[in-house]
This record gives sequence, structure tokens and C-alpha cells, in this order.
Amino acid sequence: MLGRQPPPAGDARVAGRHALSLDDVGDPDGSPVVYLHGGGDSRVSRHPDDSIAAAIGVRLLAVDRCGPARRLTSLAAWAEATAALIEVERFGVVGWSAGGPHALALAAVAPERVSRVALVGSMPPPDLVRQLTRDVRAVMRVARLSPHLARRPLERWGRRPTPPTGDALTDEAYARGRAESFRSGGMWLARELAYLGRPWGFELAQVAAHVTLWWGDRDSVCPPSIGRAYAERLPDAELRIVEGTHQLLFPRWREILLSVAA
Repeated sequence: MLGRQPPPAGDARVAGRHALSLDDVGDPDGSPVVYLHGGGDSRVSRHPDDSIAAAIGVRLLAVDRCGPARRLTSLAAWAEATAALIEVERFGVVGWSAGGPHALALAAVAPERVSRVALVGSMPPPDLVRQLTRDVRAVMRVARLSPHLARRPLERWGRRPTPPTGDALTDEAYARGRAESFRSGGMWLARELAYLGRPWGFELAQVAAHVTLWWGDRDSVCPPSIGRAYAERLPDAELRIVEGTHQLLFPRWREILLSVAA
């Protein structure tokens, strides 16, 4: 339902490991798609109308990375731990912004399980961090040195209004997702930015799944040059530069889901 408050997150567990917080919505018998939110966002940071997923036969698993901070040695370590907690056998993955590298990591560590990937205005590999804005580069540099020093600046940033998405309902969902993201503080994001700026623990050549690269032509956060670099480096990728900003995820939600649904 449009404008509805999201249900409490469910969780998946493996004995002795952390819980995976997620929303399981859409068509329960549909094609599973894992959604990975951006940095400073949460599982709620998506189009609020889950009937869109249901109508196109998608079972949407919107997964949180925010919450109590975990110590992870690399992006690959996050993917290995998370793949073990995803209870469906085969699935597509959508990763927006900082969720993009996480989507690639899942495809690299679990190639037999990930069918398709969509990156939406994704953050770049570590060697292309220079293409990000100066403020993002600065906080990533601090986070690599000391996540504790980066935490408070990130929490201050998290209290700023979210950028417009082009629609009041998605604006509201975006703002709710930002508030949820920082409910347990900003340390999770500081640690995430630290490992995103270091070697990821896998090579892009290991991503066997087809990857659709969605980019807004006016994206000033993760510019289209990052998408072009991914198109050159990934074994099987298609670049779609369309009209829009970094918030492209919201108005193109249905098309993006369709691009990864089996």
C-alpha cells in the first residue's frame, strides 16, 4: 500500500552467526530479488509501493546492513556471511549506491546462486574512489584510518534532509529509510566505508552473472564515468544511462526489478 509504514523486519539466522534483518514482500511465490540499500540508508529506502513487485511476480527481500556495527575484514567477508543467511537458493540482486559493491560481492562469492545483478548509481571499485565527490572521499579516508573518528560526522550528515526523488511518497520513504539507518548510530556506515575503500577480496572478473548498470545522466554522487568503467571491467554488463539523478532508484523501480527478475 502506498505510504504505508513498513512492517517490522524479519530475520534469518544461522547457528552461531548474526541475524539478517529484512523485509520479505511482494509476490511470495515470485522470482526472488535481494535489494541492497545505499550508504546511510536502510531496507526501507526503496519505493514504498510493494504491490509493484507483486504485480511483476517478484518476491522482494530488502536486506538491512545498518544497525549494530559489525567488524568485517573485507567486502567479501560480508558477502560470505550474508549469502549463508539468505534462505532462497537462487536470486537476483539490486544494489543501489554503496549497495552496488555488495551486490557484486554476492555474485562473486555465490556465482551458482546469483542469477542477475542490477547496479544503480553504484559506488566504484577502490582504485576509482577519486571519481567520487570530495566530501565522500574525505570521510572514506578518515574511516579507513579510524571508523570511530568518522562516526560523528556521518551521524551529523544523517540528520540532513534527504534529496528529492521526484515524488512526495518516495520522498517520505527515503526520509524514513535514512532515519532507520542511523537508529543505532553511524558506526556501521563508518566501518562499511572503510572496507569499501580497501581491496574487496574478489575480482570483478569473478562476477559471472549478467549485470545491468543503471545510471542517471545527472548523477553527481556516483557519476556515469563509474558506470562506464564497470561496463569495461565486468565480464557481462550492459550500461543504461537514462535521465535522472542519484535517486534514479525510485522513479525507475519497476524497470530495475524487471531487469533482474528470472
